[in-house]
Amino acid sequence: MRILVAVDQHPYSAHVVKDVAKLAGNTWADLTLLGVGPKVTNIDSPSNKSGKELPLTKTLQNYRRSFLKHFEKEESPYEKRGCKYEFIEVKRGIWEELYVCRGARKDLKIVLRSGNPVKEILAHSHEDDSDLIAMGCDKEGGCQWEGTVNLPQKIANNAACSVLVIKEAKKIRKIVCCLDQENITQKSIEMINQMVTLYQTELEIVGLTDGTALKPRVEKNLDAILKYYNARKIKSWIRVVDTSSLELFISQEAKRSMMALWMGGQSILTKMFPRGKVNKLIQGSKSSVLLLR
Repeated sequence: MRILVAVDQHPYSAHVVKDVAKLAGNTWADLTLLGVGPKVTNIDSPSNKSGKELPLTKTLQNYRRSFLKHFEKEESPYEKRGCKYEFIEVKRGIWEELYVCRGARKDLKIVLRSGNPVKEILAHSHEDDSDLIAMGCDKEGGCQWEGTVNLPQKIANNAACSVLVIKEAKKIRKIVCCLDQENITQKSIEMINQMVTLYQTELEIVGLTDGTALKPRVEKNLDAILKYYNARKIKSWIRVVDTSSLELFISQEAKRSMMALWMGGQSILTKMFPRGKVNKLIQGSKSSVLLLR
C-alpha cells in the first residue's frame, strides 16, 4: 500500500499525520509526505534563508519526526538499519564476512513540489502510483486549505485513487459504508477494514434497493461482505436504503458518522454523486470522508 499525505503548515495537517501514522502502523504502507510551495531554485541557498519557502521544508521535517514517534525504533519498518559486518553465503557452502548496509523495510519520503497545489498533488499521486491520498482541512471554513479554494474537494473529484479527508472532530463512533454492491472490489473492502481498525468503531453497510426486494446477487454479495467483517471481529450490520432517498440519508448520516463511498468508474454512486454533490458532502460533513476507488 502506498499512501500520499498532502500537508501544509496548518494544525489540520499535523492532525492528519498522527492519524496516518496509526494507519501505516497497521498496513506497513510506503508513505510520502508532500508539501507544495512557491517555486524554489535552491532551498539551501543563502537567498532563500529569509524567504517564505524554508518554513515549509522545516514543517515537513517536523511532520516526519512526529510520524516516526508513533513507532518503537527497533520495530519500525521505517527505521534505517545502518551498516555492519555480516557473514554472507556467497556460494553454496562458502561464507564471507562482508560490510552490509540495510535500509528501511518501507519507504518514508518527504517531497516538496512547487506550483499549483491541486495539480502537483494529483501529479505526484499518479507518479507515485498511490493507493490513497490523505489530507486534512479547516473545519471552520467548510473544509478549506489556507490560500487554495476547495482543494480537498478538487482532489477528491479528480484523483484516480482513494481519497481520505480527515477532519478534527469528536470521536468517530460509526462508519457508514455505501458500496455499489454489484461492483465491489476486494481492495475497497480491505480499505474499510483498515479505517474501522484505525478508529476502533462500528460499521454500517448500506444496501441499495429500488423500492423492491434486494436482487439475489446483491443480497449474496452483501452477505459475503458482512461475513468478511464479522470474521475480523468488527461489529457490523446491513441497512437497506432506497436509491431515491440515498442523498438525504447520506447528508443526515454525515452529521454524526464518517462516510465511506465507493466511487469507482463502474459504481452507480459515481452517477448519483457528481462533483457538486461530492463537494457538498465534504463541506457539510462533521466527520471525515473516505471516497474509495
